[in-house]
Amino acid sequence: MKRIVFKKKNVLEWEEIPEPTIQGKNQAIVKPLAVSRCDLDIPIVNGDTLMRPGIPIGHEFVGVIEETSPEIENQFPKGTKVIIPFQISCGLCPECKDGHSKACNSVPFASFYGMGPGAKQFGGALAERIWVPFATQMLIPMPSTADTIALAAISDNMVEAWKLVGQWLEKKPNTPVMVLGGSASSIALYSASLAVGMGASEVLYIDNDEERLKIANDLGATVAPYSSLPKAWSKKFPLIADCHGLKEGWDFCLRSLSTEGIYGCASVHWTNKLEIPYLELYNTGATLKIGRVDSREFIPKMLEKIEEKKILPEKVVTKTCSFEEAIHAWSEPAVKLVVNMNL
Repeated sequence: MKRIVFKKKNVLEWEEIPEPTIQGKNQAIVKPLAVSRCDLDIPIVNGDTLMRPGIPIGHEFVGVIEETSPEIENQFPKGTKVIIPFQISCGLCPECKDGHSKACNSVPFASFYGMGPGAKQFGGALAERIWVPFATQMLIPMPSTADTIALAAISDNMVEAWKLVGQWLEKKPNTPVMVLGGSASSIALYSASLAVGMGASEVLYIDNDEERLKIANDLGATVAPYSSLPKAWSKKFPLIADCHGLKEGWDFCLRSLSTEGIYGCASVHWTNKLEIPYLELYNTGATLKIGRVDSREFIPKMLEKIEEKKILPEKVVTKTCSFEEAIHAWSEPAVKLVVNMNL
């Protein structure tokens, strides 16, 4: 079968490999139906991350089951459309049972589809077939009415919105929300859409990109363009989603928190040294939520919100292409690209 690999900086190539096979119990072979480009995928290909070349790419995807281990074929029949978390997890180890499947003890640390060293073992979604271990944990049936293109990003960028705003609005729906857009472009828009849908009393979306501002406005957020970020926003917010990607956005968001505010970061800062305005935060009081998303745990939450029309993911998708076109389209500008693997 063929798949697309990140060969070297700014270079994607086709690769022919044997088709994956069932190797034991509790496994599945899935045909990807729609593969979404994560906000991190362009920096990976551009060489702006710590992830090295030589890996198959694509980790946000939905697919259809082609084969399973015999003992689970009744539970997951051939032809079932499924969502697959991008983080590999067993569902049985202490970390998984504690709700931290992203840190599963049964696989090497940070085992992902389409990213990092784990992609060499588990593959990437820009492929004709993909192998799924721990199938009863990893396969989540799609709703029959679901739009595969709109749903393609649910395993990563969309569940980031739950990490940033959803989990807090579930506890206190009227909370005002600020979203700062930037390099995590689709996460910012998913967050704005979810905040509007879950009843935030105000959703302020700040960005310097006209296309993203228009989408945010269409999603129901109040938009505020800028040419250069001030030290802090004139009004303080109790819940802030930072999707900017640079230190200036980090500082701006932290300084824009109201008393005992909650800050969440979607971006990966590739350093162990990132200063905070410590004394200001000490005087204000703040909770900083930083870390990898809980994909498997948050997918059911987002499915529920999609079915309730409390998030409109279809409005975030700005470009689609075929699998054949993906090798070029993957590196081209788009807020949210989805590869339709059936074209």
